[in-house]
Amino acid sequence: MRRVSAQIIAASPNDLKNNRLGLMSQAQVVTLEEQIEHFETRRSQLTRRALMLAIVTTIIVLTLTFVRALALPLALAIEVAVVGIMLYLTTDYSRFVQQLTQDREAEAVRIVKGRTSRYTLRAHPFYLSLRIELQTYKLLDSALARQFVTGELYQYYVLPQSGVVIAAEGIGEKNSRYLL
Repeated sequence: MRRVSAQIIAASPNDLKNNRLGLMSQAQVVTLEEQIEHFETRRSQLTRRALMLAIVTTIIVLTLTFVRALALPLALAIEVAVVGIMLYLTTDYSRFVQQLTQDREAEAVRIVKGRTSRYTLRAHPFYLSLRIELQTYKLLDSALARQFVTGELYQYYVLPQSGVVIAAEGIGEKNSRYLL
């Protein structure tokens, strides 16, 4: 006994029509624009916080070094590690926002078919990662992640530069039984 799944995730019929043609709908472009604006404000906050943390860490490390509570090589190692981590986070975030901007300008969508497997969602500071078969993609909305059923076949609509899943539809069969 077979039933074809008709699950639609994060899309309207017009969105799906455009996505099937490899294009973003106008509503998806507007939503992506809003998300980019949100990320831009978060980027400025992240940069400010990273700079403040670097200043505070530097002051603490210098103070501990001057009172001889911390050896100079250890102090330098701590400073290099803190600055390196902050640079990585800010450049990673900037690269992600730049990729989203390129996707908005291109208005293109890539179609990916596959199954999500159990325990594949991992939290990232800026998005959720979603493992689909052998590839990892990104989700901007945490509520979207809960809508995927493990092992079901989906057609995902992904932004090509950033790898963000903007919509999906179930295309698999539910309750199929196999004869041995």
